[in-house]
Amino acid sequence: MRFLKRLAAPGVMAAIVGMASCSSDECLDNKNSLPLAGFYNSAKDNEKISIDSISIYGIGAPGDSVLHDSVRGLSESYLPFRIDQGETRYVIKYLSGLLGRFGIADTITFRYDIQPWFVSSACGVVYYYNMDTIVTTHHVIDSVTCPEGKITNISSENLRIYFRVSTEE
Repeated sequence: MRFLKRLAAPGVMAAIVGMASCSSDECLDNKNSLPLAGFYNSAKDNEKISIDSISIYGIGAPGDSVLHDSVRGLSESYLPFRIDQGETRYVIKYLSGLLGRFGIADTITFRYDIQPWFVSSACGVVYYYNMDTIVTTHHVIDSVTCPEGKITNISSENLRIYFRVSTEE
């Protein structure tokens, strides 16, 4: 009985009600601004492609920065951006055929302005990335674009990487 009286104490009841109110349906949308890059044929603007035997890793990222290693049939990849500086760099290393034998890789550098965006008290802050420039080497990559010019927390393909694709068998 004493336990029930303690449980019914105003402070305990307020804590229980407060914890229950924290689980809101207000924050069901994507809370991260995570860039998704789709892979495309540079000769045909809207033709998605899959790349075999590649490795994708970050440059200068703390800890383990390998995103994909020796992946086959990859047609898109999430490329997280750094929020502690306005630049993120990735390497796409080709692992098969002549490209792999010669250690050929492309480097992509994304430069952007970071904009904190307050969503709500329940969801907190997300970061938007307003794209400034995208610089890439051109061994196999033809170009890289950010069609909207910015990356938000809307879950969609934000980046397009156009590869030069051989049509010869």
